[in-house]
Amino acid sequence: MNHSSARIIPFPADRVAQEHSLELRPVRMGIVGCSGIVPRAVLEPAVHVDGLEIHGVANRTYAKAQMMGEQYGIPVIYPTLEELLADPLVDAVYIGLGNALHAEWIMRSLEAGKHVLVEKPLCLEAGQLPQLEQAAKERGLLLAEAMMVAHHPWQEAIRGLVSSGEYGKLLRTSTRITIPARNDHLDNYRSRSEEGGGCWWDLGCYWLQFVQQISGEQSLSRFAIKGASEFNGPNGCDWTFEAEAVAADGLIASATLSFEQPYACRHVLHFERAIITIPDVFRCNLGFYKMKLKITLLKDGQEIGEAHQHIFEPMNYYVNQLRAFTEQVRQQHRLSNEYAVIDHGLEQAMERIRVLDQVYRDARSGLLQH
Repeated sequence: MNHSSARIIPFPADRVAQEHSLELRPVRMGIVGCSGIVPRAVLEPAVHVDGLEIHGVANRTYAKAQMMGEQYGIPVIYPTLEELLADPLVDAVYIGLGNALHAEWIMRSLEAGKHVLVEKPLCLEAGQLPQLEQAAKERGLLLAEAMMVAHHPWQEAIRGLVSSGEYGKLLRTSTRITIPARNDHLDNYRSRSEEGGGCWWDLGCYWLQFVQQISGEQSLSRFAIKGASEFNGPNGCDWTFEAEAVAADGLIASATLSFEQPYACRHVLHFERAIITIPDVFRCNLGFYKMKLKITLLKDGQEIGEAHQHIFEPMNYYVNQLRAFTEQVRQQHRLSNEYAVIDHGLEQAMERIRVLDQVYRDARSGLLQH
């Protein structure tokens, strides 16, 4: 997340007392919801994060929380989500509930005085954003969307290559994130449109975050963005979604997202003098793996010589994300009793939600008009 855009706001006095204690002990995290992503995104990487302790877990179904708690040795298994939030020993929560429940449980968590790391998307309606942002501001709490790719150095490397002009002007980019659905996602929210199902809400955020990175201002404001789908998946969900972002200077970023096409996960950047490919963007979701940028040089539009590779040391996206979140929580408590930083990329996350919401609505409307 981009620390340089952090905003400073008044720091509530009732949190000042926690400042020193948090400097001397781990940040204690509670798990709200036992979805399938929780082990990979939190429980397994947490053992590699100094200063973070998984304190407790709760789920709407107690038996599921009990099973996860026993499997991973989590100290406290709460009978209800509300009891986890009421525990004063919990500093922060990870929300792993279905998309449609994010806004409600973000608000409940903030009202309970907990810092929040919530699975993407932050919420499903742009109209929910002001209330969530205000709740975090009023309490001096961190609200972060779990955009795990944002915490890898390839992001900064791409921004640098675009801004430096080393390979000339960036002309266009193409993104393909196509992940075939196992059993048509019939066992989870991804196949239920009323719960934020479909590939646009599930995968579109990764493309939009990439588009933010290639923008000099790390903003989507310079782009006109549109999308389309046949909405022919289960229960009328979008099973393939095509999107395009066009900037006034001519830069075009396109995306194909799908739950039905063969697996692919890559970004390709076309410069005047090079093509840069990030061939397996989600590789570091699975463990500590190397990432690479494949750079093919061009002259007069033709490939020349050998392709170069920029290789990054093995990293795990989720470990990086938890380290960043833990440090950001500590930052809140290091500050004086007058100020607190609450925006570590929240503004960018909210911008993505606004675009996701509008493009989805437009695509639905366009389908009806035809």
